Amino acid sequence: MKTWAKLLVLLCLCWPARGMAENAEPRWKVDLRERYGFQAFDRTINAPWKVNQGVVCISPDRILVYQVNRSRAPAKLAARDSSGGSGNFVLEIRVLDAQDGSDVKSLHLPTNAESSRVLATRDGKFIARTGDILYLYSANFERLASRPLPLKRQVQEEGWDIGVSPLGEEVVLVHQQIFKRDAMSPTSDVQKAQADVEVLNAETLELMKSFTLPAFLSVWHAAGHFLLSSNTAVPAPGAGLGLLDFDGSWSPLMPDLYATMQPCAYQAEVLDRQLIAAFGCGNLYVFRTGEKVFALKIGSKEFVASVMGAGDYLAVELERHIVSRETSANIPITMAQPLRLDLYELTTTKPLMSVGLHNGNVHYAVSRRGALAVVDGTALELFAPKPAPK
Repeated sequence: MKTWAKLLVLLCLCWPARGMAENAEPRWKVDLRERYGFQAFDRTINAPWKVNQGVVCISPDRILVYQVNRSRAPAKLAARDSSGGSGNFVLEIRVLDAQDGSDVKSLHLPTNAESSRVLATRDGKFIARTGDILYLYSANFERLASRPLPLKRQVQEEGWDIGVSPLGEEVVLVHQQIFKRDAMSPTSDVQKAQADVEVLNAETLELMKSFTLPAFLSVWHAAGHFLLSSNTAVPAPGAGLGLLDFDGSWSPLMPDLYATMQPCAYQAEVLDRQLIAAFGCGNLYVFRTGEKVFALKIGSKEFVASVMGAGDYLAVELERHIVSRETSANIPITMAQPLRLDLYELTTTKPLMSVGLHNGNVHYAVSRRGALAVVDGTALELFAPKPAPK
């Protein structure tokens, strides 16, 4: 039996019993459309810029919510700025007080129709990507540094991806170019590619380390002094994930997520304190190399859609799959419907609270104090676990 399969069997045999999490009531609620003119976060995705939205805990005391929208007034004809945009799209950022939802700061940054994102670093600082440039902001919203994200424009498939290590010390940039696929399809296997990896100091955006791989990283996560990534071999012998150090050396961590005993795929996410969460096949567990920290068995009609951790807390998004035949060809299509967010404390493995979900595209973030910021439709809500009795 493979090592990975043995680990799964062991986890199933020692699964801890858990009670149900308590249904949570929000500490506060804000209507993003009414207060800021945002669109609903479950808006129809019929253009690339409409996926660029989210919510971030930039500190235990501040919640940041952002969304890209078209400018309300037509932009005047002008040369493209450093973002790559011409003024037709704006990255709208709102920062709220985590205690009562009051406004702290607003930013309106010009961007393009392709890529925009906001990520927390540490001590209230954050980075904002607006198209072809990255900006670093202080906790007082001063622009501290910037870094361009230039495209070589020599191949049809090219782009930059961004990640921040769990403790906010490193910003990782991965510039990828795909030179050849098995077939002329965006989902076909990549035969020839290149990934240029840059590791930046999150305090300054200065380059600390860089290396190049003759491969395509289909999956990667910044993990603090290394990456959790897909296999860098060409061709990759399996679908396993492994650890990629900053010298470009890759070693397997999960030998084969498509092992014969496990026909479904596992996904993984990096958490604080060198922990990794893996979920799939009705299972979820958190481990560091050689040590199991947390394990959870998922109900037969539920699936883990995503996980997110901060400090001692783990948020788990659960969904169910619905088969629909409402198509012109009457072909069954399986759709995911979000159900709820469950919050656990990793040190005790106890469920703390559960938040029901209502719309089709939910965004959330968890703070180091265990608060959950949830954007569901047009509503931004803040949920906090009850303090333990003395």
